[in-house]
Amino acid sequence: MKEKDGKAHEFIEAIAKKIRDEFTGYERYHPAILGVESGKKLYDLIRMKRPNIVIETGVCNGFSSSLILRALEENENGKLYSVDLPVKIDEIEGEGKRGAVIPPEKSSGWAVPEDLKDRWSLRIGNTYYELPKIFEEISHDVDIFIHDSGHSYETMMFEFSSAWAHLKEDGLILADNIDMSKAFSHFVDAKSVTPYRLGDMGLFQKK
Repeated sequence: MKEKDGKAHEFIEAIAKKIRDEFTGYERYHPAILGVESGKKLYDLIRMKRPNIVIETGVCNGFSSSLILRALEENENGKLYSVDLPVKIDEIEGEGKRGAVIPPEKSSGWAVPEDLKDRWSLRIGNTYYELPKIFEEISHDVDIFIHDSGHSYETMMFEFSSAWAHLKEDGLILADNIDMSKAFSHFVDAKSVTPYRLGDMGLFQKK
């Protein structure tokens, strides 16, 4: 397993480089890479927990999706459901926006290798509409939910609340950019759970 995971960590670095290379000439935009070290920690978590159902919001170029799918493939178990509402560079050039974007002529999750897509269900749209559809479709409770879409207080609270209702006991909710609003801290206080850090991400467990 250590040898496999060592190669997977090399894979994570290669995916990050693949995305960064595509942003040559677009340096003022954000490629939405979680961070290689945080990515490795997320991969290791998926390997350890061996989830059946993982849901993530916010795919962008597909860095996190790639490493989650690689971990599920190594586990020989599990499925990833992703929701994304992409923003492309050529759609916002000249507007002064600098958020997470996709390069011209690319689509959500373009960096995900073809051989990992069998365990992936990608939905394009707003999480307010797409998440309820996913929860209706799946036959099992969610093992791991990962928030990395819009980081407004309202969106984060909506996603946390929706995921919590469908999360199995001892299931995990993770979130990136938890300092962009008070949603993460308010939610963990309301549920009386203990917050942790996984690299740059916040994490808590349903009890």
